[in-house]
Formats: sequence, C-alpha cells, structure tokens
Amino acid sequence: MTADLERRITGSKRTPALAHTKIVATIGPASEDRIGELIDAGMSVARINLSHGTHEDFLRRVQKIRRESDARMASVGILTDIQGPKMRMGKFEGSKRDLVDGDTMRLVEGKGMSKPGEVIFEFTGFLQAVKRGHRVLLADGQVELVADEITSDAIRAHVTRGGTIGDRKGVHFPDSHVEYELPTAEDRENLKLAREAGVDMIGISFVGKKSEIQAVRALCPEAMMISKIERQSALDRLDELLIESDGIMVARGDLGVEAELEQLPLIQKSLIQAAMRAGKFTITATEMLESMIESSRPTRAEVTDVANAVLDGTDAIMLSAETAVGAHPIEAVATMTRIARAVETSQRYRDIPRPTFRSAEANFSNATALAAVQASEALNVTKIVCFTETGNTVRLISRYRPNAEVIALTPHQRTVNHMTVLAHVRPFLFRRERNLEDMLSMASEMLVQRGMAEYGDSIVFVAGVPAGIARTTNVMKLHKIGEEVRLH
Repeated sequence: MTADLERRITGSKRTPALAHTKIVATIGPASEDRIGELIDAGMSVARINLSHGTHEDFLRRVQKIRRESDARMASVGILTDIQGPKMRMGKFEGSKRDLVDGDTMRLVEGKGMSKPGEVIFEFTGFLQAVKRGHRVLLADGQVELVADEITSDAIRAHVTRGGTIGDRKGVHFPDSHVEYELPTAEDRENLKLAREAGVDMIGISFVGKKSEIQAVRALCPEAMMISKIERQSALDRLDELLIESDGIMVARGDLGVEAELEQLPLIQKSLIQAAMRAGKFTITATEMLESMIESSRPTRAEVTDVANAVLDGTDAIMLSAETAVGAHPIEAVATMTRIARAVETSQRYRDIPRPTFRSAEANFSNATALAAVQASEALNVTKIVCFTETGNTVRLISRYRPNAEVIALTPHQRTVNHMTVLAHVRPFLFRRERNLEDMLSMASEMLVQRGMAEYGDSIVFVAGVPAGIARTTNVMKLHKIGEEVRLH
C-alpha cells in the first residue's frame, strides 16, 4: 500500500465523499444515538437485527433513522434481519465442555442440561437427515464430529477436531439437509412488526429454497427480499434463490463454517458475479473491519478485504458489531467509505468485467438501460438521470456498473428507500410533472441547485413515455443542461 493510499484510507479527517459502493451499518446500543453522524460518514442503509433487543428497541431505532435521514434530506434504507431456524446446543455443567479428538459422543434431541458423554440439540429433524460419515460441526465450526451410527433417538459420533463447546452455541450439518420451518413462529411475529414499521428490506437468515422466500414475501410484501447465503443448501440452490430474491447477502460467518475456509474467497466472488448476471444486488458481510470494534484503525488485512469486495463488484459492504456495539462506529463507517472511494477511482475497478445483455430480460427497459450506460461512457458523461416508478430500470442500469453516477428520481418514497442499496445509484424523491419535457427541465434545475452539475454539462436522461406508467422505459436522451428540452 502506498503512503498516499494509506493516508486517503485511514488518515483523512474531512467528511468523505459518497462512495458508489453502498455502506450498510448495523444499529445497536453504540450507534442508535449517533445515526445522523453515521449518515454523514457515508451510511446508505441502516440495519436492525431483530435477533437482538426488544420490539420497543426496534421501533425506537426505526423512528430515529427516519427522523435523522429526513433532517438531512438524505435517502437511507432500513434493513431488518429475521433470525430463522438457528440450530443450537443445550447447556452444559459449568456452561462449557472440552471435547478431545477421538471422544465418542451421543447427540440427542431435547432441552436443558447435557449429561456426560452427550450433547443435547434444541431442535428437531437432524436424526432423520444425518447419515453415517456425515460431519456435525459444533460451536459454529470450532469442533467437528463424524457420525458413526444413527438410531431412533440418538447419533453416535466421534470427535475429529477437538475444542471447547459452550451453552447454546450453534450447530451446523454441512453434509446433511435438515428440514426446518422458515419462517419460524418468532419470525412471523417479527415480520408483522417490520411491516407495521415500514422497513424497506428483509434479510432472510438460513434460507435454502424459494418457497421460504415466497412465504416471507407474503408476510411483508412491500419490502425487498434479501436471501442470506449461509448454508451449503443455499449454494446448491443458488439459481432458484436468485430468481425469487431481490438481492443476496454473502454472509461469510455461517457460510465459512459450512464451506471450507480456503474456498470462501472464491465463493464470495462467484456469488457476486452470479447475482450481477441475474440483475440482483449483493451485500458482502461479516468481520469486514472486526478489529475496529475496539481499535480506531483497521488492520491492513481488513483494508484489503474490504477493497477486494469492492473489486469483486459487490453493491454494498456491511458493518455488524463494529457499529452496533463497537467503540468507534462513526470511524468504522468513514473508514469503509474511504476504502471504497479509493478503490473506485482506480483503473482496476473500471476494468471489472460487466454482465452482458440478458436474453431473459430482452425488453425495452433493459435495452434502454444498456444503451444509456454505453452512451455515457462513449461521451464521458458523469451523470445518468433516470425517472422511475418501481426502481426496475435503475436496477438494470446499476448492474451494468456505469462509470457515471445514476441519479434516480421517483415520486414514491418506498422506491427511493429500495434503491439505497444499489451501487452507483443516488436516489431522490421527485415530483412527477405533467409531461416528460417538464420533468427533464425540472431535473436539470435540481442538479444545478444541488451543486451536482453545472450549466453546459452533458447528461444522459432515461425515462418512459407515457410518464408515470411503470415498466414503460423506452426513451434515452442526450442533453446539455441549460438548453431547451425538445422531444419532437
């Protein structure tokens, strides 16, 4: 890393410019009273994890996010995770137990305290799913067992990688397909709360098949569905999950337990490329700036990790404990923003392979989106202005990763919030005018008034005729700000 690049990433004290790659920050005790500062530092999406805190905490944080974003006239989406079927062990005498290589254990279903020589699992379905030779991972992958014998009430397994397990730690079955309920009863309660609060995106934990996404969408139809890729079953069914989802999260924590660690970087790259080809957005998450939970500066390895995610083409990068409970939440967001901006100004970022035209979306909107990106780059235009009702055309433009910034204008606040997670997109609430000529004129003036463009600048406009009708994008216009708008 050069001294100049390090200074730009870790040493700048000024308020950072917005990055094309979006920043998702988890709101918790350390940050809920500093949401305005998080927005100023570069947060585009605020995440609230329903696995932690009370319903009152959740509603209070939603209100604070909306209030602070409104005060700044900033577009900030809200993402809420549902917990899903987290599989956990029971408890142990002294709250922990050491397992040694070669130990034989009985794995049983139940509740409460595990006896010597056994481990209680507080969920069902594993006795039917595990076969002889299948691996069982305890304490989120710290300990590994292999099944030797399965009976009607227990699995006998031997320890192949010893270690310490503790109360209610997570369990994984990388070789088995355990049937479970998703959404769970608790998820259904939380989804009702999320819908009433008007959240914009739902992160579906431990999703493995499209019917689960459909069930969650039915309970919260106004929100975008984000499939968290955490299990081998999700990797195996990625194509169907991409079709049913609005976006995916590369959830490297649990995914790193079920997959071989050395394969994780390649899986991350493959997931991002697959989503981009499918026209879906991606969030890359877990331990991105983990050391900043305590330290005011990241490690060089963490800087490289974040930079590589941006170079992979992810739409967004996410902070979890760093902003939820960490000592330096604002610095973490600002650091991530500076890393993204430094990478985005490089030729290597501009040379990232882009998806080609999708025959599955051979329609006017997709063709117009591709044409707008190609025209902006041929003429070195720095702004593409897109009028949208649903955000669909903006999503299509974003997936082609233009060098230009996409100014997305819509009369619907919900659509604004949905677009906050899309790379290269800056969404605004914009009043619908009587005709397209008036809309182009008003948009041009808005750009000048906000200091985003000057008279004489070239702009690519994308819109639909007739105006105000969803999925009718069929117009691309090259325009110089200040000139009279004529469409005929």
